[in-house]
Amino acid sequence: MSGFLYWINQHARALLAAGVFLGILAPVLADWLRPLLPLAVIGTLTGALLRLDWGGLAAYLRRPRVALVPTLWQLLLTPLLIWGLVLLLPVSPELGLGLVLQAAAPPIGSAAVFAMLLGINASLSLVLTVSATLLLPLSLTPLVALLTATSAAGTVINLDLLTFFARVSAMVLAPFAIAGFLRRFLGVPTLRRHDSLIGALNVLLLVIFAIAVMQGVGARLTAEPAFIGFLFVVACAMALMLHILGYLVLLPWGRNAAINAAVCSGNRNMGLVLAVTAGSAGETFSLYVGVAQIPMYFAPLIIAFVLRRLPV
Repeated sequence: MSGFLYWINQHARALLAAGVFLGILAPVLADWLRPLLPLAVIGTLTGALLRLDWGGLAAYLRRPRVALVPTLWQLLLTPLLIWGLVLLLPVSPELGLGLVLQAAAPPIGSAAVFAMLLGINASLSLVLTVSATLLLPLSLTPLVALLTATSAAGTVINLDLLTFFARVSAMVLAPFAIAGFLRRFLGVPTLRRHDSLIGALNVLLLVIFAIAVMQGVGARLTAEPAFIGFLFVVACAMALMLHILGYLVLLPWGRNAAINAAVCSGNRNMGLVLAVTAGSAGETFSLYVGVAQIPMYFAPLIIAFVLRRLPV
């Protein structure tokens, strides 16, 4: 068993990439796993919270501005910036809505793990993931209300705001509640001893998510390859822009903080937003979330390549 768990953890990147392509090549499997998408989102964030060292939080609580600036950037400034760009560019309402929702999402649950893979202190990524995720119900609900009030998005989002707020809150709080209960019930030493098991389960949940989120992408790729290719180009451009802007936002606080901000800014938990919107954001957003996973999964490799060539 230990050898199998080690193999899963060692080949996590390859398994995630395989999940993406399997979701495209096996649409029936993607359809079958799609109902598990909310559970996969909750499970992956829970697993990340169980594995990460929360001791790093204390240092940033003594320097709240370092965490506050990128959190405000993540949840408020980014969606407003992207919304402004969408209004200036010839973008369809559904795709424009999807880009704004992407920019409004918190970092993915594994953002701190991505930062660790880059060989930097990931405490700030942990702080940003926790703070942005916990504040999401308070930031996303007003944004959706504002989008709904505009003529461009009003015909796309059809959700009762109170229901939407409750759904976002439940999706956000569930992983923290589960992780808190397990840490208290099992104890941190026990969780540390089973870190490989938790990591392997997290990888498997991410694979389930990667397959499920590709629902409809394979069929649309066959029918309209140019459209899926266009979404892929847009997703790559968004990922690149969000990484660079996130890096620049915290560059005055040092290179380590800037890289953490770049990782969190460029890798958004769109699966969480997809789950809470429950299809009301349109088919284009659903397809875009799937396609956008491809540059996201390759981002750590590209960032590592760039960092090796940047002056320290």
